[in-house]
Amino acid sequence: MGKPKFDPPTNTFPYKIAKRLNILSVPRKYIIDTGEGMPAYTPRGIRKSALNSQLSDRVHDVSWPYLRRFLILKKTYKQRFNEERLERIDRMIEAANATCYSKLANCVIDLKKQDTKDVKKKKGWTESEWKKHMDYISQIAGPKRDFRPPPAKRGQSKPLEALLPRLMQISSRPMFKIYKRLSQETWYRNPEKVAPKALKYVISDRVKKLAVARVVPQPGAFD
Repeated sequence: MGKPKFDPPTNTFPYKIAKRLNILSVPRKYIIDTGEGMPAYTPRGIRKSALNSQLSDRVHDVSWPYLRRFLILKKTYKQRFNEERLERIDRMIEAANATCYSKLANCVIDLKKQDTKDVKKKKGWTESEWKKHMDYISQIAGPKRDFRPPPAKRGQSKPLEALLPRLMQISSRPMFKIYKRLSQETWYRNPEKVAPKALKYVISDRVKKLAVARVVPQPGAFD
């Protein structure tokens, strides 16, 4: 018989336990259990499992402070720190220079020159660039534009008696178009009635010839 897939229920846990759950319930090796179900901590509040872990290069590079802080520290305490401590700060600056983050931020420091390598530093402007710059400065330095609408221009004043005819005209009800039947229109012609001139019309031979129906050949007539 093979190994059962479930562990039988016990008095403390009256359910079947799957084999997969038993495998997942085993703690990993790098987790140090104190016996109470929680990982162990040092007096400073650091996990003991974190002290035994291997530090990746990315985390090591990110852990270095900004180069600007190193420079401020060195400049501020240059007269107070001894040579050994200043040399240690220089070594930390060299180590921080080697990280990819310092190179991407373009803030690599040369300790011999004591300046920052600014690769993207702009060159001197040409005459055309200065002209464009000064034109823009003169444009934005002018007074702000007043976007308020201009005052309305009104004509000469008139007495009310002169305006009454126009007021009565625009206040009257408009005359709507009345749609009539076709039979009530003046241009309508009843198709049932024959015009008097049509009764006096004399038909020609040509019209008689065209009025004769054409002989349509039937299928199978020429077989």
